[in-house]
Amino acid sequence: MKFHHVGMVVRSVSVAEKLCRQRFNDRAPLIWGPVPAFQCAVAFSTRYPMIEFVVPEPESKLVNFLGGKSILHHIAFAVEDVRNPVPFSPADLIFDEPAVAPVQELLVNFLKPLEGLLVEVVQKPRIKS
Repeated sequence: MKFHHVGMVVRSVSVAEKLCRQRFNDRAPLIWGPVPAFQCAVAFSTRYPMIEFVVPEPESKLVNFLGGKSILHHIAFAVEDVRNPVPFSPADLIFDEPAVAPVQELLVNFLKPLEGLLVEVVQKPRIKS
């Protein structure tokens, strides 16, 4: 298991771009992609790939949960198998099946929150031989 990224939920694409330009001095374009299973779009910075921006769709549960605020949402760890995320247990997973995040071609799932902390597990695509 290795640290992969920190996810920040922001209100809009423009907020994500402003954070990159003004806070991180990152002028490179963000790489965006939809994650329909979680009703959001996500972007990774090309300069700082350990930062993920999440913009929920208006009907997403994230909108009500966050009350329209931008927050630090989760920390993510790369695991070998997102369905059996050692050192975690498959019983700890929120969703029965992982979602596909097309931006980095990741399979993703979340662990049931513990004391309010949300952890994401990600699996990088396997290289076909």
